[in-house]
Amino acid sequence: MFPYERVKLLNQLELSIYKYIIAHPAEVANMTIRQLAKKSHVSPTTILRFLRKMNFDGYSEFKYALKRQQKIEVEQPSQQQSVPMGQFFDQVNDDHFLNKISQAAQFIVDADTSLFFGLGTSGSLAQYGSRLLANYGLYTLSFTDPFQPKPLARRDFSDTLLILLSVSGETMQVLDQAKFYRENGARTMSITANRYSTLAQLVDFNISYNVPEVRMADLNLTSQIPVVFLLEQIGIKAHKDLLKSTNGKKDSAF
Repeated sequence: MFPYERVKLLNQLELSIYKYIIAHPAEVANMTIRQLAKKSHVSPTTILRFLRKMNFDGYSEFKYALKRQQKIEVEQPSQQQSVPMGQFFDQVNDDHFLNKISQAAQFIVDADTSLFFGLGTSGSLAQYGSRLLANYGLYTLSFTDPFQPKPLARRDFSDTLLILLSVSGETMQVLDQAKFYRENGARTMSITANRYSTLAQLVDFNISYNVPEVRMADLNLTSQIPVVFLLEQIGIKAHKDLLKSTNGKKDSAF
């Protein structure tokens, strides 16, 4: 229903509609356009504009397609929970997404040191990302303590890349790290679930996997499958680029 080549053209308000629909398809199938507008905090006009971008003539056609999709999911219930993941993997072969992975890999190859930072589950993935790149021969470190004192003396991080992992892209401690390292010359990159988050706007380069957040009280239960996939793809590409660069230097020496 929502091809990635169209989703990537959505603005921030339209993206919030998209995320609400894929997170609550059963409820949306029985909503009026005004009810959906209220739930997704946009106007009915914005919803109609979103539907036109998704190639629907109107709200009635969209609801018919959504109910038909719901019928398929009732007949194949095992697929229902995998819809957001299926949509994520649909986008990863898109040229735009592949270019993002290539750019991220080049950032890592160009840096003398790559630092990973994240909190909670993202902190565990920061450690995984650091070890993954180390396995590929790249010098990386991870830190997950937001309260570690910052150096008093001004530091030159111009050869350092800070990679920040955050689902929401709004965690204050993560934003503080991004600001500190940018102010001291480092390049910054983030992997988030929301390309319109504060973190995504703050860093030099961002990759967003655009899946809906799943929360239970203060816990963020959003799937981290996209993050693991992206880290591995970036690591593979960075390793290939590093080998190509190293071999090129050897050849020029002769």
